[in-house]
Amino acid sequence: MEEETFLIDCPGCKARIEVEKKTGKVLRHWVKPEVKEGSDQMQEALKKIKDDKSRLDDYFSKAQGDMERKKKELLENFEKEKKRIKDSGDTSRPINPMDLD
Repeated sequence: MEEETFLIDCPGCKARIEVEKKTGKVLRHWVKPEVKEGSDQMQEALKKIKDDKSRLDDYFSKAQGDMERKKKELLENFEKEKKRIKDSGDTSRPINPMDLD
């Protein structure tokens, strides 16, 4: 919040509004989250955190599996290329780009 603005809690809709002092222009509007009657907000927040944690754990474990699969694939390709070069009998060194000057 800047010095030229102030916050107002709307008595009708219970939303929070940021208003510019000089012009009265509404800069931001935050909707009040809906709260279910008779529910425990802390339990709902903990449940949401656990759900988010399990979702992120699934995401990272999938990403880790993808990285391991990609590593294995690259190592197999490297070994195939190494075997192909060995079978071809080519023992010459590749051209060094720094020697081309």
